Amino acid sequence: MAGTDPHFENLDAWVSAGIRQTVPMAGLPAAFGSTYEKVAAAVAEAGGRVVGPAYGEYFGVPTDVVDVEIGFGIDRAIDVPGVSIVERPVTRAVVATHVGPYETLQDSYAELMPWLELEQAELGDSMFEWYLTGPETDPSAMVTKLVFPLA
Repeated sequence: MAGTDPHFENLDAWVSAGIRQTVPMAGLPAAFGSTYEKVAAAVAEAGGRVVGPAYGEYFGVPTDVVDVEIGFGIDRAIDVPGVSIVERPVTRAVVATHVGPYETLQDSYAELMPWLELEQAELGDSMFEWYLTGPETDPSAMVTKLVFPLA
């Protein structure tokens, strides 16, 4: 791991389209695949366009189950039946980068947590993983942004 490079960043406003669900940790990979397909199809049917990022928004501390919204950034706020559309404002956040397979994300979190404590960052109620490369990417080259909006 080359290091997560944690830093504070101002995030641009964006619109998200996702489906929130509680998923067993072991079922998370399958949930992502099927939910991305549902969200992308519903957005397209409603006349919208997926523009990224693909994301997982996590609520609370994951245990053997995860409370997660899975979706994409879309081009504009539209009505999409069965999908939560959120207009996300400009936000100050802690952002770090994980390079490598999803299975090693915990290493980046382990590196990031002491930095968050040292900075005494007041975090919001949820955090994101933005998946900047697709599953077809060589696992060693996958890029995931860890995004913690500030309270």
